[in-house]
Amino acid sequence: MRIAILKVASVVSLAAVVLALAPRVVDAQPVTLRLAQLTRADNPQGLAAIAMKERLEQLTKGNVKLDLFHGSALGGELELLSQVRLGTLDISIMGTGLIANIEPAFSVTELPYIWKDAQSATKVLSGPIGKELFGLLDQKGVKGLAFGALGYRGFLVKRNAIENPDSFKGMKIRVVENQVFVLLVKAFGANPVPMAFPEIYTALQQGTIDGVETNYYGFPLGKFQEVAKHLALTDHIYTAAVIVMNEKKFKALSPENQAAVLEAAELGGKVMREAADKANQDAIAELVKGGVVPTRPDRAAFEARVKPVYDYFELRVGRDLIDRIKAAQN
Repeated sequence: MRIAILKVASVVSLAAVVLALAPRVVDAQPVTLRLAQLTRADNPQGLAAIAMKERLEQLTKGNVKLDLFHGSALGGELELLSQVRLGTLDISIMGTGLIANIEPAFSVTELPYIWKDAQSATKVLSGPIGKELFGLLDQKGVKGLAFGALGYRGFLVKRNAIENPDSFKGMKIRVVENQVFVLLVKAFGANPVPMAFPEIYTALQQGTIDGVETNYYGFPLGKFQEVAKHLALTDHIYTAAVIVMNEKKFKALSPENQAAVLEAAELGGKVMREAADKANQDAIAELVKGGVVPTRPDRAAFEARVKPVYDYFELRVGRDLIDRIKAAQN
């Protein structure tokens, strides 16, 4: 019996050595993944996608290729999210407000005035809280790869300059298709109109809406300054973004290629943050140069109106996550 046990132990030890020395498993056949995002290739999300493609193909020596689709080529925000969940699209990049449609906890990243500054947002979302949020997506068929950012948001309107929340009275304002944004615009006294990005220009032109709420670089991206001339620099929300993948497609990759995808996505998130910061500053300058009149309303007047947004979020997700995010910024 003792000899038999020793023989078994020897076999197990030998197997362990063989496994340790064996070459690491890679996907037998080259893999091509498809990534679609909403904007042009030269905008922050597009630059993130390009950086991710280059790094991923470098890390895998071309074993995993990334085909890119820019400029809403495969649909609007909600369509891309739906395609990722179904697996008809592998990867997408989008604001966390869109992801909140399938996991409400992501709305916390876009609660008005929750972040002290952009650096605080990056620190918190790159740490345990960010990993916790991504973990909530697993059961929704989505793998969170990395956080990025699209930066601060403001308003561009047709009617009149925005000096305080009362300036919005009676206006119809386009918002992201997310309840937090809907409630925010209502709290400011306007009528929210959820609408996909590609539809905004025509809606402004035809008077279906009176203004737009988005990131500053989004205004010239959509050429909205051609039909709206009043810019409100409210900085009311700092938009985080996510690079997400169909969970089954991610799990089907070898461990080495999974690691490469994650590393490439981290680079994409970094490129996005840096590009968005520059793009927003450049956009404001471009809008003003083109005849748009800016105002920087008093933050306190707007911040005093946002309690209904927090109340809505707390009822669905709880206060704990908000408190932990604020504590993590200290």
